[in-house]
Amino acid sequence: MTKTQTPMAEQQQQNNILSGQKDLAHKTLLHSEALYQYILETNVYPTEHESLKELREMTEKHPRNIMATPPDEGQLINMLVKLINAKNTMEISVYTGYSLLSTALALPHDGKILAMDVNREYYEFGLPIIEKAGVAHKIDFREGPALSFLDELLKDVRAHYYILYPSQNIYQS
Repeated sequence: MTKTQTPMAEQQQQNNILSGQKDLAHKTLLHSEALYQYILETNVYPTEHESLKELREMTEKHPRNIMATPPDEGQLINMLVKLINAKNTMEISVYTGYSLLSTALALPHDGKILAMDVNREYYEFGLPIIEKAGVAHKIDFREGPALSFLDELLKDVRAHYYILYPSQNIYQS
């Protein structure tokens, strides 16, 4: 508990950690929950791919859902991949795969994603939805610390990646 936190706030924080964070708005730059919800309901959810919606809703029920990529961020990633005509991307820290699926949907049929995570279990949680979306062939999942895989890539001068998406939770221990 910090000096400014009340015991009640500390208890709420612990409950969020133990039971999963239901409200992902805390991860956005917007400081107004009402504005964030308006953006989601009028611009994000209506255009969200069916598979992304299914994965988002499934991930929201997961106890560690605080690690999830927000849907507005997923749409931004999708748009950036398309804007630069990316063919090869890399993602460090996959969790259940929302941003991974968003990227895979934006890539051309022969596009590839090198996806790295230390926990295959979370990736496999979302894998059935990724497979159902028809984009699993684009993903090369590697389990283990990303640094060792990145060291190997540095040795391959032919490796070209356009977007690197390091999820914010890779910095947490």
